[in-house]
Amino acid sequence: MAFTVNPFMAYRPKKSRVEEVVLPTFDNLSDKQLNKILKETEYNFLNVVSPQAFYPNISKRNSRKHAFDHLNAMIKNKIILKEKTECFYIYCLNKYNKNQFGIVASIDFIQGNNKILKHESIYKSRSDSILQTIEHTKMQIGPVYLSYKDEVDFSSIYKKYKIKKPLYKFKTPGGTTRSLWRVSDKNEIKNISKKFSYVKKFYIADGHHRYAAIENLSKKINGRFKRKKKISLLTAIFDYKSVNILSFHRLVKFKRFDKVKFLDALNDKFLTIKKKKFETPRELGNLMIYFNNSWFSVSLRSNEKLYSKYETDIDIVEKIIIKNRSNKNRTNYLSKLVNLPGKFNHKKLVQEVDSGNADVGFFICPLPMKKIMSIADRGKIVPKKSTYFDPKPADGLVNLLMEI
Repeated sequence: MAFTVNPFMAYRPKKSRVEEVVLPTFDNLSDKQLNKILKETEYNFLNVVSPQAFYPNISKRNSRKHAFDHLNAMIKNKIILKEKTECFYIYCLNKYNKNQFGIVASIDFIQGNNKILKHESIYKSRSDSILQTIEHTKMQIGPVYLSYKDEVDFSSIYKKYKIKKPLYKFKTPGGTTRSLWRVSDKNEIKNISKKFSYVKKFYIADGHHRYAAIENLSKKINGRFKRKKKISLLTAIFDYKSVNILSFHRLVKFKRFDKVKFLDALNDKFLTIKKKKFETPRELGNLMIYFNNSWFSVSLRSNEKLYSKYETDIDIVEKIIIKNRSNKNRTNYLSKLVNLPGKFNHKKLVQEVDSGNADVGFFICPLPMKKIMSIADRGKIVPKKSTYFDPKPADGLVNLLMEI
C-alpha cells in the first residue's frame, strides 16, 4: 500500500467567524484570554477539544456527547463549512519578523509505517483523550506538525500564492499572524503531490499526542479487518529550515531541599560550574541554573563520559541532576516538576524560585532541528516536553472529517 500525501475536502470556518472559531495554542493563552473565550465565544473549538474548560464538573460520557453535539451545531449553523473539492492549503505563520510557509495535507496513515518519525515521549492520558474526541466526533481538529529535510523546493509555489488574497489572514493570542490559501487547481495539486513523493521521511515537530491517537485508532480499526486499512492523518508540513524551536525549561520543587548538598552534588559531576550573571546558553552542553538567589553556569560537556551517554541536555537535567543520583544521602526528593515554555525569559524562572514556588530553575538551550532529526533517525526518544515550537499550527483552522 503506497504512502501518499493527498489533497482533501476540509471543514474550515466561515470567514467572518474564523477568529472566534480557531483555538490558539494553550501555551500562548493568558488566563485573561482563556476567560474571554469561555465567556464570549459560543463556537470556539475549545468546546469540542476540552468541554471541561467550560463545565469543570462534566462527566467523561457527557463531555464526549457535548463535543459531538457542539461540532454538529457548528456544521448545521454553517459556522464551519465543508470544502466542495479536494484541496491542498498553503499555510503561512508569521512571528518574530519571519514567514514560515508550509502545506496542509492529508496523509494516508498506514500502521507500522517508517516514513513518519517520532522524537519525544508522551503522556498516555493526553493521547487517549484525543483518541476519544476523534472517535466520537469523527474529526481531526488541527494537524500534526511535520517537517522534512530532503531538498524538495516549494518556494515557487509559495511565491505564487503569497501575492494572492488569502482565504484568511488574522492574528491569534501570542502574536502569530496566520494566512491560508486554497490550492484547488488540478495541475497545481499534481505538482505538489509529485514533489512530496520525493520526500523520504517526515519528522514530527509538534503533535506527538495526536499522532499516537491516530496510531491507536489505526490499531483498533485494523483489528476489525483481515488486511491493513488506511486512514487519513491531518498534517501541516514545513521545511525543517523554516521551523522555529525554543526549549522547555524546568522548574523543580523538592520535598526537602539542601542548597549546599545540591551544589556539592553538581560539583561532584561537573567540572565547570561558575557563579555568574545570567547569560543565555548559546550551544548544547551548557545551561544556567538558578537557586539561592544566584545564577550558575554549568558545562555538561565537562563530564565527557556522562554527556556521551545521553541524547540531550534535558535527559541529563532530569535523569541525573533533578533526581540527584550523585547525592548519596538522597535528601532532595522530587515534589514537583514544571515544564516552562521557552517563550518565557529567564526572569520568569527567577520569579518562580524567589517566590518559593520552586527551589531550582533550569534554563536550557533548545535542540536544533538537525539534532532532533538525528535522534528520530536512530529511533531514540527524548523526555516529554523537550522541544517547544513557536509558532505552530492552530486547532480549528483546517479540519478533517474521517470515514471511520
